[in-house]
Amino acid sequence: MKHNSKVKEPFLFVYRYKNAIIFGVLFFLLLYLRFYELETRSPFGWDQVNNAWAAQRIIVNHDFPLLGFQAKLNSGIYIGPLYYYFISIFYTVTNLDPIASGIAAGVTSIFTFLTLFYVTKKLFSINTALVAVFIYTVGFFGIMFDRSQGPINFIPATSLLIFYSLYNVLRGKPKYLLLLGLALGFSVHVHISSIYYPIIILLSLPFFPKSREMIKNAVLSFFVFVIFLIPNIIVFLQNAGNVSAGLGYGQTYYHGFHLRRVLQLLNDAFIQFESILTFQILKFLKFVIPPLFIFVYLFKSATREKILFCYLVILWYLVPWFVLATYSGEISDYYFSTNRFIGIVIISYLLVRLFHFKNWAVRISLLCFLLFYAYFNITKFLSLNEPGLNLHRQTVLKAISEGRRIEFGEGVPESYLYYYYMRKEGKKVY
Repeated sequence: MKHNSKVKEPFLFVYRYKNAIIFGVLFFLLLYLRFYELETRSPFGWDQVNNAWAAQRIIVNHDFPLLGFQAKLNSGIYIGPLYYYFISIFYTVTNLDPIASGIAAGVTSIFTFLTLFYVTKKLFSINTALVAVFIYTVGFFGIMFDRSQGPINFIPATSLLIFYSLYNVLRGKPKYLLLLGLALGFSVHVHISSIYYPIIILLSLPFFPKSREMIKNAVLSFFVFVIFLIPNIIVFLQNAGNVSAGLGYGQTYYHGFHLRRVLQLLNDAFIQFESILTFQILKFLKFVIPPLFIFVYLFKSATREKILFCYLVILWYLVPWFVLATYSGEISDYYFSTNRFIGIVIISYLLVRLFHFKNWAVRISLLCFLLFYAYFNITKFLSLNEPGLNLHRQTVLKAISEGRRIEFGEGVPESYLYYYYMRKEGKKVY
């Protein structure tokens, strides 16, 4: 009997701490996939180069910006500068080596992983949270998105935090207004898509509980939000022309709300599901999953809280869709990445509900599919052969060895690397 108990102990340990073990395995898998071969696989293109120069100006020239990058070229619309200060931390540690770009992207993915897990666990369960971070960790699109360093890396996690805090406010928890103000303020420093959130909040106001504590927290939350706007406000006071340019850009590319344009963007409105579903044969499910989730979630128990949750899910898809339908300029897929994690969360919920069926054939089939999903996506990433930082580094080192000078070029990787190596040798360039 004692021998049998010793044999069973490891199995009992694994069973007792299975959730912690799965979490740990997924976290280390995340670290591997996001930090694997940074030199050869991390892109160092236009955006990364401009971020590197911004960090250089902060670290070397002590030039502290009050504006971030321009949302659209010649638009006059700028995000906040906070991301420049974030990226400068990594360039300080690496002494301006552009490997800081890949490291910063990897660190951002850790924040994203923990945010997705925590929020999903709070909204549903630990099982749903584990499935969500599994999909996020192994998904090919997610891996590639995370490894391309830029402020847009923060969009999905920031959007999920705004969703979570707003949902809790609607549930009658006014203390979450502070988190809402914090996340909303930070979003202004991430991407122009932060314009969606005030519209969503405005459409949610009728469902806000009315209480003295709610008003008190709302006022405090507003001041927290305004703190993030201070750099942009200072620039506005110094030069009102920036605002005029932004308004002019908006008037140029705003063409009103037209049903035809709405229908044209139908596929784009749910495009984030495509990156999650991966396989072409499953792409049609992007139109099925949202209504299916609402039906399953509300089935047998359509409480006020659940209805409000579904209402927010609908807003998270409709608002970006309708807002961008009024815009005649070029649209990139990451303009819709504000709802990517909402998609992952509701898919994870449906998968967990499916696993609860007392049918071993269904459970085994689901587990086999998830394993194949991971294998397919990870293999696709590992087999990818795209030029990264290392190729630019070799080009510059060869030019230096041959005594050739590389002139400055905005967004050109070689020009920054040339500056970096010349600075290491104590030579001043540009």
